[in-house]
Amino acid sequence: MTTKKGNKNILIASESQGLYTTNRLLAESNKLRWEAKWFNPYESLLELKEHHSTTRFEGLYFHRVSGTRYDDFDLTVARHFSDSGLRITNPLSVISDFRSKDLQALFFKRHKLPGVPTILYRGELNENYWNEIAALSSRERYILKMVRGNQGTGVNLISGTQSLKSILETFHALKDQKFLIQPYIEHKKEWRLFVLKNNILGAVEKTITTDDFRGNSKRSKGRLIKKIPSALSALAIKAAELSGLDYCGIDLMETKNGPAFLEINAVPGFEHMEELSGLNIARELLLQIY
Repeated sequence: MTTKKGNKNILIASESQGLYTTNRLLAESNKLRWEAKWFNPYESLLELKEHHSTTRFEGLYFHRVSGTRYDDFDLTVARHFSDSGLRITNPLSVISDFRSKDLQALFFKRHKLPGVPTILYRGELNENYWNEIAALSSRERYILKMVRGNQGTGVNLISGTQSLKSILETFHALKDQKFLIQPYIEHKKEWRLFVLKNNILGAVEKTITTDDFRGNSKRSKGRLIKKIPSALSALAIKAAELSGLDYCGIDLMETKNGPAFLEINAVPGFEHMEELSGLNIARELLLQIY
């Protein structure tokens, strides 16, 4: 990445140049007359050897890899560029924590943020384990989530304790216990709040339809909220401040006890938010983060 003195330089790392967010960031960078390049960290080579070069890069490394792979090579590449002088957004240590749903569940518990009861475990499904898991839901409806996923992928609704037990035993036999277990909580609303520098840029309210329980999937309906309830905005801002993220998407669900956290997305898409709000989120991200 060449650097001209006085120019602003952006290196956008994502797995496809055809992604909406990648295209928008490149387009807005060009409008600002900044030097912007894209590359896929999973199609790159790093030569690591001792040398005495004093070459340093200046600029921003925009990390846009979702982390759904169980391979963190993208973070290794990003750290290499960080060592070369580029500033990374979001901070790499924070991205590492928030790309896994099990670590997120621990984050909500640690900071006493309202969330969904969650069980994590490894090993054989013994009687003590099973009693704890079965007690999660009196109606025998469970959510089994892969610890990494995006847009609802890897989220499964399971009815009946015997079905759940069979699936858990299968995962153990396959030595592939990368999941967490939660009770299914019936609800009609979920919210996605886009937070930048601890300020809410926009909020979308989603109606959970009968044909898809996953409110973060593309099939769920959404509308822009012009006046965000104070309890909702206060929770989102508190979580964003605690996270240390430059920007994030925060998902909450409606429960009888008030809003509860579902997820904090450290690499949130913003196509839906831009379409509904008319906001130029790509430009706001560039101007406020650089």
